Formats: sequence, C-alpha cells, structure tokens
Amino acid sequence: MSLSRRLLLPAVSSIALMAGAALPAVALALPATVTQGQQAQPSKPWAQDASDLKTDERIRFGTLPNGMRYALMHNATPPGQASFRLRIDAGSLHEDDDQKGLAHFSEHMLFNGTENVPENEMLRILERLGLAFGADTNAFTSFDQTAYMLELPRTDDETVDTSLMIMREQVSRALMEPSAIDAERDVIVGEARLRDSPQLRALKTQIALLAPGQRLADRLP
Repeated sequence: MSLSRRLLLPAVSSIALMAGAALPAVALALPATVTQGQQAQPSKPWAQDASDLKTDERIRFGTLPNGMRYALMHNATPPGQASFRLRIDAGSLHEDDDQKGLAHFSEHMLFNGTENVPENEMLRILERLGLAFGADTNAFTSFDQTAYMLELPRTDDETVDTSLMIMREQVSRALMEPSAIDAERDVIVGEARLRDSPQLRALKTQIALLAPGQRLADRLP
C-alpha cells in the first residue's frame, strides 16, 4: 500500500488554519435536512459568537473573500516552526444511509492525485521540505469533522507557500480518477479487516446502548 493511501479526508464546508492542535470532537446533533432545490445555509462563523466564554486574545480570526475562515495565533515555542490545521466541517454524521463510508473513502482519495500534484508526489514534496510522514504530515476524520495536519520545521516562503498549495489542491482540485477509485477499494477493505477487533466491536455495542436510535451509533468514521 502506498503512503498516499494511508492518509485522510472529504467535502469542504468550513476551513481553519490554526497554530494549535486540532482535536476530534463528537457532535450528537444531526445536521439539518436540506430538501432538493434548497441551499444549505452556513453555520455561524465562529462558535464563540454564541458563547459567553471569551476567546484567547492572542488569536486573530478572519474570513477570506472566498468564504474560507482562518484563525492565527503567534507561538514562538519552538522557534522558527509552524503548525497548520485545515478543518473541514463534515464527517461521517453527514452521510446518508446510501453513503456510509463516503467520508472515509473521500479522505483517502484526496491524496491520490490533484490537477497540479501527481499521485504519490504529494508526500515526496513535503518530505523534501523536511516533513516526516506520520509525525509531521497527518490527518483524521471524525463524526463531525475532518482535518489535515502539517508541522512545518521552518517558516521560510518556500515551505509555507508549498504547504498551503498542497492543502488547497487537496480540497479543491482532487482528480477522483475512476481507476484510482477502483484501486482504493481494496485499501479500504483491508483497513476494515485490520480494525475489526474485539475492542472495536465492544465500542459499537457501547455506542448503540448509549445512543439508541441515533445516527451516531451507525456512523463510525
């Protein structure tokens, strides 16, 4: 299995570049149903808008002209490095009954070639910049979100610009070639086989008991 097929992510709804770690969260509420012909309305720009908790004054929030949201925080420890988090406000809870597994599958496919970055070249580019696979280049899909994570060893123009370019390519210019989709099926099946452990089966049973009748019990990422 190529390294490019062992990473993650899907659809673009809301994105943030952050200097802190992105932690997966579980949302029990289901997304609002959108009927045919309706356009889904975006959520409130920031969670703090509906909270009485004050935000960290060191964080600068903003929105780009294309609607992409960002949060920036200066952190000089360790010096000369940066952490990038690109968050997509979509996960397995957003799947319909006939789409189960789509978030995870799409997550794989976004590493299988884009318009300007050939398949298997993405990780090579990052490695040449000093990012190690796993430690510095990673991602995850959860019930309610998907995120890409890059730990930059330097903040020179080449490293920053190339890292941002790759993130943009993944979420806006993925090729989704039919041949690559067919090749990825066996990878997904292999992962499912490896992860079908007693611990996972116990977790499924526990969630079904704690959240009976809810989509959460039937949408493990």
